[in-house]
Amino acid sequence: MASTSTSGRGEQEPDPFFVLEPPNKRIKSALSTDQYDVFINHRGPDVKETLARQLYDSLHQAKIRAYLDPPQTELGDFFPSAIRNAIFSAGVHIAIFSPRYVESAWCLAELALMFQTKARIIPLFYNVNPSDFRYIKNRVADTFSIHEGRYPSHDIEQWKECLQNVSGIKGYEFNGQNDDLNKLCLDVVSAVIKEAKKKKIPLQVAKYEVGLDEVVNDFHSHCQRNGQMRDKIIGIFGMGGSGKTTLAKYFFNSKHSQFSKSSFLFDVRENHVKAKLTSLQNKLLNDLFPEKHLSVSSIEEGAAYIKHELQESHKSSFLIVIDDVNHQNQLDALLPIDALNPNSLVIVTTRDERLLTHAGIRVRYKMKEMNLEHSRLVFCWHAFHRPSCKKGFENLVDGFVKACGGLPLALEVMGGHVFGCDKAYWKLQLDVLKARLHKDIRDTLKISYDALEEDEKQIFMDIACCFIGKDVRRAISIWKASGWRAEHALQTLKAKCLVEITLGFGSVSSPDIIDNYESSFFFRMHDHLRDLGREMADTEMNHPPRLWHPEDLIGMRDIKGIQDILTWSEGKSFRCYSRTLDDASNLAME
Repeated sequence: MASTSTSGRGEQEPDPFFVLEPPNKRIKSALSTDQYDVFINHRGPDVKETLARQLYDSLHQAKIRAYLDPPQTELGDFFPSAIRNAIFSAGVHIAIFSPRYVESAWCLAELALMFQTKARIIPLFYNVNPSDFRYIKNRVADTFSIHEGRYPSHDIEQWKECLQNVSGIKGYEFNGQNDDLNKLCLDVVSAVIKEAKKKKIPLQVAKYEVGLDEVVNDFHSHCQRNGQMRDKIIGIFGMGGSGKTTLAKYFFNSKHSQFSKSSFLFDVRENHVKAKLTSLQNKLLNDLFPEKHLSVSSIEEGAAYIKHELQESHKSSFLIVIDDVNHQNQLDALLPIDALNPNSLVIVTTRDERLLTHAGIRVRYKMKEMNLEHSRLVFCWHAFHRPSCKKGFENLVDGFVKACGGLPLALEVMGGHVFGCDKAYWKLQLDVLKARLHKDIRDTLKISYDALEEDEKQIFMDIACCFIGKDVRRAISIWKASGWRAEHALQTLKAKCLVEITLGFGSVSSPDIIDNYESSFFFRMHDHLRDLGREMADTEMNHPPRLWHPEDLIGMRDIKGIQDILTWSEGKSFRCYSRTLDDASNLAME
């Protein structure tokens, strides 16, 4: 790894080809990323505390989200990932060419990525001659010699081509004093605002858009009537990692041009945790009413501003996406339902259907598991970077696809995890996946578990350990005998997509029939949720314990719950519907 020259982001320069590969060459580990309007490409030692810093401050004052090495970003694994994500999310790139710019492989690698995004690039020539970059001459040509032998020749040629191309773009030149610098920053900010009004850069939906057309068609058929949305607010719900945000981004990209203004609010749940709901309110106001330069400092003030501005703009149409909501307070802060006009549309994504119901959102779409064909395609794209399986890996691919259970998150994570590895490693990881969840998958699913009340967690673990495929009515009677609010807990688990109630082979669509369950209703749970529930039952030190492996029963008497029909080593079996073995009235020996 190179580490001797200075870079645009720090004094020690790691290999830019490892850290700045574009998304079509490298699996992104982050499932969601911060979004920026502007990315500032620069060589830090030359301009960070002069032009770059003043330009960043000017953009910030204009409520434009710019990326310039945020202080919370440190050199390391997250740092290059943040740069890459910032480049691909920004709608405008500003490239500051300084006297020693070309010495930085970081700057050149960033510039190459900027061209790949096809977003607008605004060049600023800071005390340099643009013709030196256009024709690769004088000091620019001499400086390229330091890269020869350290990086592949075809990449160096690509960098030169990018410099030549960018120098032909109309930009700004600076060779003056502070007053000129102030004017330059104001001119650039005006150009950025003009570009933002002219074109909204599409959101990056997914690395490999497999099966999205079918999902969107199903979404439209469910939510539309005569080609129009059935309501001005649509809810999308499903378990973590099922593709809710992906569907919302795809829809947003295809429809935002049909509205006067649009805004996509990412990671509402996470921002609420970090007490940043006001930042989302400010983003919404800035996206919908940029000319007013509105700014709020409290949630109450923000909610009032949003409602007032929407009511005053009754002739305009707005498309708003509120992503990953998990509390009514978030909708209250961001979505004044009574202020929306009929020409506007709001999409809300959440893991909890009940939240949509309580908010009065009548049209709701539930994410479905990915079918076998699309699951195999997604996994192969991430595991082999092609749509077909590598020869000799067919059985292993089928094993992973089956273990992932149609969950897009799991297919992406596990495909990327085994990319470039041999069969022995694949077999090991498949065995590991069958035994326990990958950390990235587990962390995503556990968010829903952590939001449960204590009795809801207990019932979730009971289902995962003992009641999958078992009679709902009998389970409810057991939970009631323990003093738990069984019906209420099942309502919550079903609304949060943590469990399904099935009638034969079909799924029960209405959660309101729990009081009327008959013996033909059974529990169903995604394999990953089952594994999460069993892991929680093991790790949360429940006592007495839950057991679902027959061998664990030998010699044990203090047991909280056991799975239906277990075989003792002596060859005898018994059926247990009781919460403890002390409750002999419900224990029938066979």
